[in-house]
Amino acid sequence: MRYSADRLLNDLSPFADLGTEAPVIRESGGSFIVRMSRDASDLELIFSSDGAVEEREAGRTSRHRNLRALLASPKFADIGRWADAQLLRLKQNFSQTSIELIGTLSTNHKRGNVNVLDDHMSSTAFADVSRTNIVLIDGPAGIGKTSVIRSLCRNRAENYRRTQRPVVLHVESRGRMLQNLSDLMAFSLQTLRSTVTYDQVPALVRNGLVSLAIDGFDELGDPNGYELAWAQVNELIKDCRGSGTIILSGRETFIGRDRLLSALTGIDPGRDAVDSFTLNPVDPEVAREWLRSSGWTQSILDSEVSKPLFENNSYALRPFFLSELAGGAVAEQLARGEIDDLLSFIVRSAVVREAGKFGRDVEAVTTREQRERFVWRMMEEIARDLAENQTDAIASESVAWIAEMVAPEMVPESVISILKNRAGVLAFLTVDERRGFRRFSHEQISNYFLSHVTFESIVNGEVPKFIRRNIYGTDFLENFCSVARSRNPSEMEVFIQNAIRLIDEIPDYDRARRNLGALVIASACVASPSYTPVLKFVSLDEVYTAETISNIVLDSVSIAQLYAREADLRNMEFNSECYIGTIIADGTFIPSDPMPRPSRLDLPDRMITVREEIEKWLRRQYSLALGPVDPADIDRVLGRFPLFNLLQRIARYKPFWIKDGDDRNARRILDDPDWPVLSELMKKHELLVEREDVPASGRPGTFFHVRKRQSLLQLIKPDEAIMPFLRELLKISFDGVSAQLEAADKRPRSP
Repeated sequence: MRYSADRLLNDLSPFADLGTEAPVIRESGGSFIVRMSRDASDLELIFSSDGAVEEREAGRTSRHRNLRALLASPKFADIGRWADAQLLRLKQNFSQTSIELIGTLSTNHKRGNVNVLDDHMSSTAFADVSRTNIVLIDGPAGIGKTSVIRSLCRNRAENYRRTQRPVVLHVESRGRMLQNLSDLMAFSLQTLRSTVTYDQVPALVRNGLVSLAIDGFDELGDPNGYELAWAQVNELIKDCRGSGTIILSGRETFIGRDRLLSALTGIDPGRDAVDSFTLNPVDPEVAREWLRSSGWTQSILDSEVSKPLFENNSYALRPFFLSELAGGAVAEQLARGEIDDLLSFIVRSAVVREAGKFGRDVEAVTTREQRERFVWRMMEEIARDLAENQTDAIASESVAWIAEMVAPEMVPESVISILKNRAGVLAFLTVDERRGFRRFSHEQISNYFLSHVTFESIVNGEVPKFIRRNIYGTDFLENFCSVARSRNPSEMEVFIQNAIRLIDEIPDYDRARRNLGALVIASACVASPSYTPVLKFVSLDEVYTAETISNIVLDSVSIAQLYAREADLRNMEFNSECYIGTIIADGTFIPSDPMPRPSRLDLPDRMITVREEIEKWLRRQYSLALGPVDPADIDRVLGRFPLFNLLQRIARYKPFWIKDGDDRNARRILDDPDWPVLSELMKKHELLVEREDVPASGRPGTFFHVRKRQSLLQLIKPDEAIMPFLRELLKISFDGVSAQLEAADKRPRSP
């Protein structure tokens, strides 16, 4: 190994005592001699041409095989102590999930658990060329990205002395807007009680002693969007070039390989390696077996209402949701049909359970409704506090204060002290790694309650601080849709009207305008206002759309990123002054016409940046629904018939049950004149489940659940299992057209 003066200076300077001279380097006889102050001692380090290092301090001499071994030694980073401290912290604070997380590597398509990722990273870590290895861990919310990183941290720490693989520094966003990545690294080092400082981390990474994992990179937005986040990672990639590995985790729609390569100009394609580990949903049979071991009976697992949980792309196959479904009580609720949106069901079930744990003294003077309302309001206010302070953990004293604030609204004064003591141990909260702090058990739970606070605030004409300070991403907006769907139509109209009014009143520089605009468009996915909302003169960061959007007009609106997978946007009207940077779409997406042509089209299997190819793809998607077609393509033929259009609305409708109630999107389905024919045909082919015994608030009514929803959306290459249904639907459609033509022929013609 040959050293250079510049390399030695870069790697050793961060370890010199502050307030002392920088390391002094001179060359002598083919070796480099470095003198520096470390831990108040004068060190002399001799770097030989064969790579060996001799360390001299106060008459004592020790030898190291190379610079890497020197930096790992107790005198410098003491990586052995780091591994011990990290393993102890992980054992104390985080239990290992019993649900095995499986992912797929992009380079060799190898599929496996965290050990596959660990082995792959180790095989690429020490190359002959100086480079940075970048590994993406991607997947949707609740799929287990953070759990994979913690498992990797534990593997490396537990086996460090045997394998000598780099330990992992786990840097989490912690709910903050990114101002300085170094601050987050410093906090992570503090939790390990490490003597290493944040400025020493790049030297340890490029020498293959530490791998740096930035968790939730898609959440590290700053007031200017994500420019600062990308810029700092760019600098980090350059600084860690050597034998370093940087792990980035986030949503698959945000940190895909193509987008990363275009945004991170610091990557040298000729030297640096970029790979991804995409997490897969839990296998349905594994999920069934895991729930069986967690208390679910075979009869519940085999019940009609449970079957959709194990269909492809079901939320229940994401580890977070699957773990929350465990337990007999939840299973019984599911068997009774008490489920709509899966996250809403999980939250409501937990609220009911917590309301029954306050003890006899509280139960004697309160109703169950009061206790449930207390739990709900507590979680809403904690979510608000965390969002306004841009953090993900709250002090226990603050939890008690919030309990004292909200309790008098709903319970007698005599039991407030009991509620205060109970508040800190509610099931939604878990112990944070900082002593005396609590955090939500998962970001999905936090987003759910924050969505409720957001909705209530806008309905009341308030623009909270957290709307002005944060960036609403796709995960939050998807949660918001679940919450908005549960509101009655009159509340939704007030929400949309107030949001648009506030956008007009708020100054252009205020970030709240961007978030309010994204909320208006998200609302149009789950509500059908009695009027057509008009959104104008606003720039938006991330926009989330789903299902069949209701009528909405965009006038001079700029959208940085539009998520539109499984969305039908034909009712969204754009004027000529609108702009879209990126559209995230799939084969089920139906665009508006006309629609701004994006600079980039992000599809599940590729990224398209050539304008002509984007135009061609969008025209093709629109023609699938409306244009002239070849009768050989069943999906295009069906696209010309009302029954097919209704089928698409049904397949895009995301709630678990289509309720015969007040939800306007559900009413558009149930009141469609073709619903009786289509529903009977779907029931005949076991694609529609009908129930009349599902308890719900309000007037009793019939409930319907759509099976094989994904298959019904993918009609370009139909699933063989639904072909009998499609053939019969096609025949009914043609018979209907023939009957209309015959009736037209029989009508008397005017002379």
